[in-house]
Amino acid sequence: MRAAGPGGGFGGMMGGMRGLQAGGINTPNMDNLTDETIVGNAYDHKVVIRLLSYIKPYKRDVIISLLAVLLYTVGNVSIPLLMMLGINWAINEGELWRLHVVGGIFVGVTVMHFLANYVQLVYMPKVGQGILYSLRTAMFNHLQTLSPSFFHRTPVGRIMSRSQSDVLQLQETFELIVQSFSDILSLLGIVVMMLFIDWRLALVSMSIVPVLFFILGYWQKFARHSFMRIRRAIAMVNGEYNQNITGVRVVESLNRQDVNLKHFESLNREHLDANLEASRFSGGLQPMVEILIGIGMGFGVVLVGGIMAQGGSLEWGVLVAFALWIQRFFEPVRHLTMQYSQLQRAMAAGVRIFEVLDLKPEVIDEEDAEDMPPIKGHIRFEDVTFHYVPEVGVLIDINLDIKPGENVALVGSTGAGKTTMVTLIHRFADVTKGRITMDGYDIRQVNRQSMVRQMSMVLQEPYLFSGTISDNIRYSVQHATDEEVIAAGKAVGAHGFIMGLEDGYDTVLAERGVNLSVGQRQLLSFARAIVGNPRVIILDEATANIDTQTELLIQDALKRILKGRTSIVIAHRLSTIRNADKIVVLDKGRVAEVGNHKELLESGGVYARLHAVNYGLTHPGLSGSGGGLVPASASDD
Repeated sequence: MRAAGPGGGFGGMMGGMRGLQAGGINTPNMDNLTDETIVGNAYDHKVVIRLLSYIKPYKRDVIISLLAVLLYTVGNVSIPLLMMLGINWAINEGELWRLHVVGGIFVGVTVMHFLANYVQLVYMPKVGQGILYSLRTAMFNHLQTLSPSFFHRTPVGRIMSRSQSDVLQLQETFELIVQSFSDILSLLGIVVMMLFIDWRLALVSMSIVPVLFFILGYWQKFARHSFMRIRRAIAMVNGEYNQNITGVRVVESLNRQDVNLKHFESLNREHLDANLEASRFSGGLQPMVEILIGIGMGFGVVLVGGIMAQGGSLEWGVLVAFALWIQRFFEPVRHLTMQYSQLQRAMAAGVRIFEVLDLKPEVIDEEDAEDMPPIKGHIRFEDVTFHYVPEVGVLIDINLDIKPGENVALVGSTGAGKTTMVTLIHRFADVTKGRITMDGYDIRQVNRQSMVRQMSMVLQEPYLFSGTISDNIRYSVQHATDEEVIAAGKAVGAHGFIMGLEDGYDTVLAERGVNLSVGQRQLLSFARAIVGNPRVIILDEATANIDTQTELLIQDALKRILKGRTSIVIAHRLSTIRNADKIVVLDKGRVAEVGNHKELLESGGVYARLHAVNYGLTHPGLSGSGGGLVPASASDD
């Protein structure tokens, strides 16, 4: 997904999008990904056509590869023919000079055969790696355009499987196609030559081909099942890996290592058994092909051909050539047999990859969308209703006017709709009914990127990226100068601890910034949010996971950085928003109350009950059913 304005990242925003799991009117085609275990056809013209678009940049290399394959095939087919000429035309005739001619041609063909093989082995991987590069780039770019809800619904293991193993599998498709093309040319050339030289011996020699195809058809049923089993098993293994690595702190805190290891071992054992089963089927096929080669060679060439040669109806050179052709005939058959399953997997991988590339983002700019001019931060909700799932309203008839420079707090019990509101403002999703305007512009009618680059968001879970502290602060504003980066650090109160580090702003962060405390990471998130001087700042439980001392530091910083900017703050900890210009109280997806801290306390409504829960006070409404309120929590809708 693209950077979420100067704040960057999505983090805890996912907590407010759980309703998307079920899919709804705003989530077309997002949950219709092909199952990982589906096996494709050995040839899928749709996949091949799509793949050709990625081959175009390497057209010259493809042509060279195909020419090399053609020359290799010519050499492969002509060598037995040269042997026949050497015996019949030279040796049998007693013309040794002819043998020298045939020998010279043989050397030339052998050199051509070697060079052609070398060229195709060099250029085919070159094309394959180019396709791999292009596909991974396209996949990475497209995934960034999809809405957070897609990643919330779709297991990470499935996404990684498609972007890595499936892409690698599809990269092999071209090489397999070229190899298959070479094998098919060889088969056709051999059959034509055999029929042309002696059609009787050719038919006898190839009489076992129908038997071979029967065996292959029977074998494919088991091979298909084995592949499906392997695919299912590896998906489970990858998912378990991801789950345990991502949640390692929870695993260790609950002492689940031994239990998780046993579960992983069972999944890994299934993967092992599936691969061993596939190996047994593959191992059984190879001897069968070898037996058929022996039968074709022994019965067709040695027995029948020998009788014909003894009777004078067949030249000995033809017999030798047929023996070599039969051997060469079954070699591409053997290759095609093994390549069949690989092609199935490659085509299935192509289907899965292109499915992801064809997914439509939930939020798409209109064709005539105009760029958002410099915004002032006047936000209006006009009869806004939003459904994740039809008939289940998350927000219902919301009307709200947020003036430029106003500090607005959203409060309410878990599930009230707070995070959903900021989700809609940022256009991670579009309203079901009504509209949201920014400075009078319907946000659905402007270019989203032109709007969000003037906004920023700080989330509950601070997410930092690989690189230096400076890199993370200027994450969404690459042109920010060192002076601007330092100014942002000073503005949020992070400059002191940063300069206390050995390399200051050039300190390299560990993965996700784990070499910093949670409070320090959050301070950097605040610095990242303001370095681009956004006109609208959204804080989604941004201080929920930090200690009181750090919160005081941040609150002091917020007074400075929010001044003159429109700010929307989501909080369960009411101490963080008591000085807000306007507090909007949400209850069951509706606006229950609007006012400042003092006014809402005096009214004795939902906010007063929330305040009582936060501070352990008594309130007459706490025992009622008004809002289904619960004590302060770090989670949101």
